[in-house]
Amino acid sequence: MRYSVVLHLSQEILFFSMKIGVIGTGMMGRQLAIRLAKSGHEVMVFNRHKSKVQVIYQSTDGNKIRMANTPADVGNDSKIVIVCVKDHQAIIDISVAKGDAGLIESSRSARGNKDFIVIQCSTISPTESNHVANLYADRNIKLITVPIIGGITAAERGELVLIAAGSKKSFNVAKPLLKDISKQLFYVGPNHSTASTLKLAININIALIALALAEGLVFVKGTGIDPDIFLKILNSTYFKTGLSENKGPKIIHDEYTASFSLTNMVKDLKLTLQTAYNLGLILPVTASAHAIYKASEAVDLSNLDYTSVASFLLRLNGISRFEKRRRQSKDSVHPGNTKNRC
Repeated sequence: MRYSVVLHLSQEILFFSMKIGVIGTGMMGRQLAIRLAKSGHEVMVFNRHKSKVQVIYQSTDGNKIRMANTPADVGNDSKIVIVCVKDHQAIIDISVAKGDAGLIESSRSARGNKDFIVIQCSTISPTESNHVANLYADRNIKLITVPIIGGITAAERGELVLIAAGSKKSFNVAKPLLKDISKQLFYVGPNHSTASTLKLAININIALIALALAEGLVFVKGTGIDPDIFLKILNSTYFKTGLSENKGPKIIHDEYTASFSLTNMVKDLKLTLQTAYNLGLILPVTASAHAIYKASEAVDLSNLDYTSVASFLLRLNGISRFEKRRRQSKDSVHPGNTKNRC
């Protein structure tokens, strides 16, 4: 018994000097690569746009991060490969690239290496998730589906929430690595579609909460009340959310630097509605939200944060922007301040 415990611990220690691949270095993939490198892993990255890889070098001085020419190169050099790309088509493109340059054509993949695992983190539909899983299973490649919940700040801090599905054995092998980038890790069973379905359901909530907050702020602004007061009151109640606390102040300062882009929100809501339609489900509120986000995308907000839907609602009501927070005077209203200043 003592020997088995020591062996298990030694395996976990050895795990944390692994060669890790990251395919897709957009906002999320970039932060994952940087965190893994800073945690002591040797990281190889691939992106079709080389400029996105250069940003990583600037963030880490290139320490323990190397750039690959093809997805196959990443597979050849890595024990575990994290795939974090935009959509289903992008996954197919990096998996079966022309000229044996795809991930499934790498030598480690082709040999069916028992230690080689692909972690698919992209948000795709349940049907697409099963298709990708079957594509890799047909090549005898181990793959687990692990959608990500959380933004780039959470990724930087290792505080993501992860939903994992697929082989329990493969999940256990990847678990120490997944724990390094997350604060909560949920294994939801062997069916890859389960993880993708849950991720889309989470995104319904995110989309609707953001819309509710935006409409509340626009309503208050339209009546001439300072949105900052509304936000302070909301965040002192049971009905506050992480979004109202963290994104709310940015919205009223018209700050929409993307941590999750509006165009990606449109994509995910579309996937949700397509999945619901295939199941015979009616999601009227989600459909309305999708229409509003889609309209926002059409007025040049697509590359901004999804909360820029608030800017669209302002324009819809003939309001140019939220006023930036003014410097408070001594007579400003503060929660709990009941002192008579007359």
